[in-house]
Amino acid sequence: MIIGFYAPMKHPGHPVPSGDRKIANLFIELFQSLGHTVKILSVKSSWEGKGDIVRQEESRSAITHDLEQLKKDQETRTLDLVFVYHVYHKSPDWLGLDLARFLKVPYVIAEASFAPRQAGGNWAAGHERTKACIRSADTILCLNPVDEHCISELLLSPGSIERIMPFVANPVLDGELPDRRVFSNAHENLNVEATWLICAAMMRSGDKLRSYRELLAALQAIPDENWNLIVVGDGAKSREVRSMFSSIGERCLFLGELDQIQLAHWLRTADCYVWPSVNEAFGMALLEATSYGLPTLSYDYGGVGTIIEDGVNGFLVPPDDKLLFIDRLKLLVNDQAIRGRMHVHANRKFLSDHSLRVAGTRISGILERFDASS
Repeated sequence: MIIGFYAPMKHPGHPVPSGDRKIANLFIELFQSLGHTVKILSVKSSWEGKGDIVRQEESRSAITHDLEQLKKDQETRTLDLVFVYHVYHKSPDWLGLDLARFLKVPYVIAEASFAPRQAGGNWAAGHERTKACIRSADTILCLNPVDEHCISELLLSPGSIERIMPFVANPVLDGELPDRRVFSNAHENLNVEATWLICAAMMRSGDKLRSYRELLAALQAIPDENWNLIVVGDGAKSREVRSMFSSIGERCLFLGELDQIQLAHWLRTADCYVWPSVNEAFGMALLEATSYGLPTLSYDYGGVGTIIEDGVNGFLVPPDDKLLFIDRLKLLVNDQAIRGRMHVHANRKFLSDHSLRVAGTRISGILERFDASS
C-alpha cells in the first residue's frame, strides 16, 4: 500500500525531540518494515496551545493550501490510505479527512482524543473538527485507554476502535555491557557502589517541569540512601531544572540531549528508571526504559499502567500518594533482589506487548482488511 501520512501536532522531521515526534517516526518505520510506502502529506502543524483563535485560523488556512495542492498532484492519486497521527482539539486535522474523502480511500487515525468540556471554548473550531474526524474515521488506533471512553461515545460503531499497545523500536544491545567503573571514573559525582537512577525527559514548562519538581521532592526525602541520579534531556527550562536540583547537585549528573546510541549505553548501565510522568499519555521514555529491562517507578497517570505492572516490572503509584512514591523509591534503591526480579519481568513485558514485532503483527492485520476491500 501507499500510505499518506500526516501528523498535525508535530511532523516526523521536527527539529525538537519529543515523544510525539518519536511515535510518528515509529509508525513510519513500522509501515515501511511491513513493505508499505509512506508519503508525508504536509509538515505544517495545526497545534496552537494558548487558545489564540487568530493563529488557529492562520494555521488552518496554511494547511488547507497544502490540501488543495495535494488534490492537484497526480502522485497523490496513487494513495491507498490516509493515516493521521495524534488528533485533538489543540491539533485538529484540517487535511487528512478531506483528502481521504476526495480520493475515496480509508481514513485512519492513531491516538485521537476528545474532551467534551472543550465545547465552545478557545479551541471550539478544533474541538468540532476533531469530533467530525473521529466520527468519520474508518479505524481509530487507540494507544491510550484513557481516550477510549469519550471517543466511543462519538462512534456509531464501537468496532472501529482498535486497541494497540504503545510500542518502541528494539533496544540497542550491541557490544558488551558498559562498565560502571568507566562511567564513574569519567564523572566524579557518580559513586560506582550507589544505585543509579535515570530519567530522560525534555526540560520545558508545564507538566514536564512539574514532574522534575515531584522527582526532586522524592529524592530530597531520602538523603541518607545511597543513590545517584542521571538526567538525560534538554530544553528551554534546562537552566531552571539544573538550578532546582542544586541542593542535591553533587549526587546528580546532567547529560543534556543524547543520541540513541549514547542513551542506550546509559540505560544499560543504570539500575532503575524513575519519573513521575505527570499527565503523560503513557511516556515513551518510560517505555524505552522498559525495553532495556529497567525496573520503573512512576505515578499512575494516563496510560502509564499499560506499561508498568505494579509490583511486577516496576511500581505504579496513585498520583496523590507522595509518601508511597517515596517508599517505593527507597525500596528500589535498597533492594537489589527486587530490582533483579523486576528486570526479568520488564524484558518479558516488552517482548510480549510493546516490541516493534508485536505492533507490526497487530497493525498488519488491520491494514490487510483495507487492502483486501480495495
